[in-house]
Amino acid sequence: MVQFAVDVAKTIFPNFRYSWLAEEFKTRLPRELDFAIEAENAKRCAEIFRDDKRVSVPKIYDDYTKKRMLVMTYETGFSVARVKDMHAQGFDLKYLASLIS
Repeated sequence: MVQFAVDVAKTIFPNFRYSWLAEEFKTRLPRELDFAIEAENAKRCAEIFRDDKRVSVPKIYDDYTKKRMLVMTYETGFSVARVKDMHAQGFDLKYLASLIS
């Protein structure tokens, strides 16, 4: 689909300079959708933040996690993408950005 969209864009817009997008999606998307890789990333994060009580990383259940299914604990809270909620609860967004980075 991405290759088709890029081909159409090149046809309609001769100066289209983003043909590399199709190849980028082709090589990176399968890794992004592999939940076994995501599980390993979560475990790495848990290890990095193991002594920091401000950060909660869900526990991964390896026996149930597969390439197409990630099973982990549910952690209460809300997404860092919900900026209005963070403002409402008094989060220091610059500090939070530094912590996440």
